Parts: sequence; C-alpha cells; structure tokens
Amino acid sequence: MSKDKSVILVIDDDPDFLDFTCSLLATAGYLPLKAQNRYEAMKILRQSSPHLILMDINMPDISGLDLYKEIQKWSRLSSVPLIFVTAEQDETIKGQALAMGAADLLSKPIKADELLRRVSFQIQAYLRWKELDDLAKGKWLSTSQGSGNHAKTSFQTSPQLFEEFRKLLVSKKIVSLKDSSQLFSLSPKELYTFSAEKGISEKRLAQEMAEFLQIPFLDYISPKSVQKDIFPLAFSQNHKVLALQDNLGNRVYALTNPFDWDLMELLKLYHPPEKPFFIAVTTPTIIQKILQGRFEEMEKQEAQKAQEFFKTLEEQLKEKYGLPNQDEVEMVEEDDEEAEPLILLINQIIEEAYELGASDIHIEPWEKEVVLRYRIDGTLRIVKRLTPQSIIRPLVARIKVMSNLNIAEKRLPQDGRIVFKHFTKKNLDFDLRVSTAPMNFGEKVVMRILDKQKSVWPLEKLGFSEVNLNIYREAIRSPYGMILHVGPTGSGKSMTLYAALNEIISPEINIQTIEDPIEYTVPGINQLQINHDAGLDFAMALRSFLRQDPDVILVGEIRDKETAEIAIEAALTGHLLFSTLHTNDAATTVTRFVEMGIEPFMISSSLVVVCAQRLVRRLCQHCKEPYSISSAERKLIETSSELTLYRPTGCKNCNFIGYKGRMGIHELFQPNDEIRDAINREGISADELKKMAVQKMDMTTLYWDGIYKVIQGHTSLEEILARVRRDGFSSKPKWLSRIMDGEDGNLVSSKVHMPEQKPKEKENIQNKENIKVEPIQRTSNQESIQDQSLSPSLNYQDHSTSQAPPSFLGKMEKLKQIYIQQFPKKLEIILKLWSQWKEKKEKNTLKELSQIFHKISGSGGTYGFSNISETGKALEQLTLI
Repeated sequence: MSKDKSVILVIDDDPDFLDFTCSLLATAGYLPLKAQNRYEAMKILRQSSPHLILMDINMPDISGLDLYKEIQKWSRLSSVPLIFVTAEQDETIKGQALAMGAADLLSKPIKADELLRRVSFQIQAYLRWKELDDLAKGKWLSTSQGSGNHAKTSFQTSPQLFEEFRKLLVSKKIVSLKDSSQLFSLSPKELYTFSAEKGISEKRLAQEMAEFLQIPFLDYISPKSVQKDIFPLAFSQNHKVLALQDNLGNRVYALTNPFDWDLMELLKLYHPPEKPFFIAVTTPTIIQKILQGRFEEMEKQEAQKAQEFFKTLEEQLKEKYGLPNQDEVEMVEEDDEEAEPLILLINQIIEEAYELGASDIHIEPWEKEVVLRYRIDGTLRIVKRLTPQSIIRPLVARIKVMSNLNIAEKRLPQDGRIVFKHFTKKNLDFDLRVSTAPMNFGEKVVMRILDKQKSVWPLEKLGFSEVNLNIYREAIRSPYGMILHVGPTGSGKSMTLYAALNEIISPEINIQTIEDPIEYTVPGINQLQINHDAGLDFAMALRSFLRQDPDVILVGEIRDKETAEIAIEAALTGHLLFSTLHTNDAATTVTRFVEMGIEPFMISSSLVVVCAQRLVRRLCQHCKEPYSISSAERKLIETSSELTLYRPTGCKNCNFIGYKGRMGIHELFQPNDEIRDAINREGISADELKKMAVQKMDMTTLYWDGIYKVIQGHTSLEEILARVRRDGFSSKPKWLSRIMDGEDGNLVSSKVHMPEQKPKEKENIQNKENIKVEPIQRTSNQESIQDQSLSPSLNYQDHSTSQAPPSFLGKMEKLKQIYIQQFPKKLEIILKLWSQWKEKKEKNTLKELSQIFHKISGSGGTYGFSNISETGKALEQLTLI
C-alpha cells in the first residue's frame, strides 16, 4: 500500500490543532480523517480501518486511554498503531499509555518535522505488519516456500522434538507423573499457561527449552540492543518476539517459545536470506517489560541483582577463604561444589567486562581489599572492591588453572591464555591473554580480551584524515618495502594493520602473518601463531616464510636485531612487509633501528612509510556541548579565527562520562630522496628527521592530526593534550592552516606534500614532480611495456596499468643520462655489485653500492626511485640498450 493511500485518523478536541495536523498530513501525501470527540471517532472507525490513529489523551467526553480500550476490542483494529498526543508531563500517564500498547507518545507543542517522521515510521511498521499477517494467513506461504527464499539456519523445531521435550520435563521431575497426561495433550502455545498453573516459573521453563534445543537463554535484554524498526509493536506483542542486534552486528530473534512453528516459519520467510539466522529464548515478562518501555525499571533491577549476586558470592568466599593467615590455596577444580562461588565470580567478572566492551581486566591486591578495574575506551575504571583482601589467593589460583599456569609459583611473573568458551555455558567465543606478577600485597592479574570474532573495520572508519588516508592507501599498494606502525600498547596498531591487509587481500597474492597471539581471524590470510615452548619465535617463522613464496608478510612485532635484519632483507627482496614497533613517534623509528644495530642505508632503502598512532576518546554525539574557543586555546591551535569547539558533558548514552568509543590519530612519515640521504648520515637525530619531514613533505604530526579531530568536533582539546605532546617546533601543516583560516572548506589532496615555493622556482618544482615516486598497484595482469624513447628492446613490467607511467619514463631517462653518458665505467661496477647482492645478499655489497650512488649524485643516486633496490633493477634494464 503506497503512502498516498495511507489513511490517518486524527482525534482531538482542539479544532486548531486538528486543522493544523490534518493540513500537514495532507501536504505530506496522507489522507487525514478528523474527529473531535468519541462519537465522531467511533462513527469513522465503524466505516473504515485507518493505517494509523493520532489521539489526544485528555478529551472532555472521555479519556483517550478509555477510548483506546474500546478500539482494541475490535479485532480488525487491534493491530492499527496508535500515537497518543498530550500536553501533560505526568510520567504515570505516559507509562499507562505505553503499557496499553500505544506505539508512541508525542508531547505538545509538536514540531512539524518530528510529527511527520514519527508518522512515517509507524505507517511503515503497519505495512510490514500487514505483510506478516498475510504470511501468517498463508496467502504467500506456498509461493515463498517454493522460491527457496527461506533464511538458512541449522536450528530446527518439529513435533517430534516437542514430544521429546515434554518427556524430558517429566524425566527431570519438573512435571509430575500425575500431570504428565495433561502435559502431553497440550499444544506448544499452551506451555506457559500450563507451567503457571503447576507452579513452574517461566524462567525455568525458558531455560529448559534453551538447554534442550542448545540455543542461548537471555536472562536480560538491554533496551539498547532492541531493533525497534524490524517488527510492528502489535506483531511483537502477539507473538512475544523481539529483534535484537548482538555485539557482532548480527540480528538475533528473542522469543519465548521456539516450538511455535508458525512463528518460526514467519521469521525464516521475513529474514533476509543472505544473512545468518540466530534464535534465542527469553521469558514473556522480559519481552513485555521491553515492549511497555519499562527500561529504567529493568536496568535498576539488573543493577540490584548484580549487587546481590556479588554480595552473596563475597559472603560465601569469606567463609571459605577469609582466614587471615591462610598461605596455602587448594587446587580449584570444576567439580568442587565448595569452589562454585569462586568459579561463578571469575566468570561473572569476565562476562561483565566483555559485555561492557572492556579491553583489559585488572585484578589488583591492595592492602585491605582487592580492587577490580576495567579498561574501557582506553581509561581504567574501578568497578568493584572485594573483601577480605585474602580472597586474592583463590582468585589468582582459579585464573591460573584456567590459563594452564603453575599455581605453586608465586615469586615470578607468568603468562598464559584462557579459551573462555571452555569455561562458560553462554554462547561466548573469545580468548583472554593472561599475565600475573608478584606485587607487594599479592599477585596481580591482568587479562587482555581477544575477541576472535570481532570484525575488521575498514580503513576509513579508523579515524584517518583524508590527507593521511590517501598517503596510506598509496603506500600499502607498493610492490615491496617495509610499512611500520608504531606506538604504545593499546594504540590500535593491530587493528590498522588488519584493516590494511583486508583492503589489499586478493586471490592473486599470498599474504602470510606471524602473530603472538592471533588477535583477529581474517579469511584468505595464512596466519601463524608463535609457539615459544616449541622454539618457534618471530625470527624462525620469518625465515621459513621467505621459502613460502609470500607477496605480503605481516610480522606482529619487531623485538630484536635478528628479526629486524630478516624483515629488512625481506622488504629489499621483493616482499611487502608490515610490522609494529614500540616508539613514541614515526621519526624515532629510524633511530630505534640504528640502536638495534641495523645499518642506516638498509633502513633508508627499505622504508615505505612509518605510521605513528594513538587512540583518543570520541565525544558522545548525544551530549557533547559546543562552546567558543578561548584565547588560551587559540594559542594552542595557532589560529586567530573564531572556531566552535566541543567538550564532554555526560548523559545516559555514555554512562555520564561524556565520551563513547575511540578513534585514531596518525602521523605518517614517508621519506623522499632527501630524507633517505639524511638517514644515511651518521649521527642524525629523530628530531632532525621529524623537522625535515614537516618542512619538506608537509607531514602532519600526531599533535596536529589530533587538533584537526578537535576542530571537526570528534574529540576534545583536553583529550588530545592528555594523549600527545606538542611539537617542540613550528609544525602546523599548511593544508590545516588553510582549512582553519577558511581558505579551503574541503580537505586538500594528499599528494600536496611539497612545501610552497616562490614563483621563480616553479620550473624546479615541475622537474621534481616528474621524478616523484608513483605507487605500483598489485594486480594479476602484468603487461610488458615498451619505452620507445629509450630503446625498442627495453621492456619493463608494470603492475598497475597497460601504459608506462610518465614519471617512470622520466626517471629512466635521467638514469640513462647520468650513468651511461657520464659514468660508463661506474655503471659496470654497479651492475657487478648488484649481481653479487642478488646472489649472496651480503650487507657489505649493498653498503658499497650505496656509497657509489652517493658519490655520483650526492643524494643517494636513486633519482626518484623509491630505494636503491628499485634503482638497481632499473639499471639492469638499461643494460639492454
């Protein structure tokens, strides 16, 4: 049914409001019907069935609530959505309206756009209801079944299963033998009525169904997870079903009776066939409370229930482990009934942290108590204090058992791993990386949550500015070289690396990773887990990978000189290598390698880009507060413009913190020829390299990328100042200055790396652009390209296009002039050394080669090629001339 035929009945005793509303609806394409009282409304309803009713709660002749009760008695109108309109602010009346089944409630005065938005939503919901109602009546059932458009699911119910379930209830003595005959005469829809009569709680019945069918039981449903736009209210009320969204973005149908075959068929037909189909069981009371809008009551009850649970466990644990001088801890076994409170407590801590989105769990022994903290959005928060302090011993012992650690060893740190699905009955599949360490008042435990099912985000969702995103996307499509991500633990390095791999993944290339541990599982990538017990470390794995014909290699972390040397060798011999390092900024990466003992010329030859990053908290979009920039803040941002910034306030959506979620800030160090030459100079400092990158390449530092996020309103200035330091020199990028000064409303292209030059230097700029490094795209179609300007016999295989890039021709012409025309003897020596390097991979050979290049040109001699290795390959081609 189209929108222009949708009939809306408006019932209100105020003629002005009635005329205004009907005029607005008519203009929007609806067909409004007017009624000023109960008599007029009932007369219209006897003659027609509207698609939506808008009704005032307070009318002279009858209350809107009472009139709605009369309307609900008519079966043909029971599914028509109703929106109550009121000028009252009484929460009790609003609660009564929603409890009766009203679809929505609007408070006067009403904004026109808000009214139309709510009306459109309810009309669409009603049309979906009609579609489902037709399906239920069998109008489309046969055609849908024949077309094969069912959602695919491994979950099935049948009369045979229902028969077995009833037998199970009797065998477990949940239903007595005396009542069994009545039970076996019931239909599935009568189960809850029967259980209430026999004193069986609805929760017990729902749990038994879930356990029998091996599907999850939901004892609590967060109102935030409910997808309200999937089912009309009437459908959810009649069938006791809700559409939810889980942590992975999947749709889950929460229902009270999975043996309701008609409902199951409807859901399979209505569910998108290409998406996975998930079912969970809950109780009628929980669904009713959700539908009645009693969210706050449920949340308070849940909080109270959690407090009572912890209190009960604490009391039980005090009785068993509360002795102040107890030094020895017994082995904690799964089947030990006395240990059950401890097992429940550990599971509750882990499950709660996972549901809250925490990345780490800290269990810390203090002098008089044990403190439990979760790291959420990068910030640690105290969530619980446990007493007595001696409870730390059994807690640590239980965690050590779960992670296969030595419970007798308390003097040394230990590392382990928990596969949590082995210790819980809930449908949770994630691991925890466990670290224990002896502290002053006992052993501290830190558990990092590793969600293996977490999806990898695309690069554009990670907080890259448009400038940095374009640079990074060019870099990850290089045919070889080294791409490094640097920053402290928890700065998002792994997520960014996986996002990069996910972007370049292709059946034509072989991607292999070495990880400790494997944090994300990515289809199409060969992932290797480090095993220190078996002697498999990063260096050994990387050596073996070089014999596995890889195109792209990811090394989880470069920790020592041996791994660094092998990684650089791989990057110099035709492989694209990704890895991470712990440094404060991008330029410091170079000096860190030098400190490891790596030769500078090998570093300069292999680096493609270094990405330094941090994670900053994102302002809550529901409550962030705008304000005008102050004079002190104007100095920090280095602007004279009047800007609007945002600060946190706090609301229910962000748990009254003001921040919700995190995003990345980035610093991309992409060396050019001049910077590569500087890296080769002895004694060059990280600060000098950073200044050069800013001045020569207009690099955006971490601080200024953070300031850009502040200007955009994504985060606050205080958050940036808390995460990164200001640069010790003038480093503001020119593209950001133009935006802040209002000269450019959009982001400039990332290709604008070169600092502004005076007009008389324009010709030099053009020459430099001609030899600028162009990224080479990976593809399976590699075509030979002939450069007629050099020689008909010169063939060069380009990986991106069917025509040679102009910049490559310019670079080859430059090489021809320099090496063949001016230094023919040097060319022979260079080619001989290059041949030796390819055969033996001796560092001295490469160093000698670099020195010859340097003497000839004074700038590394690469003439626009990304590194010495690329230049050498080009020289090989020149020998054909």
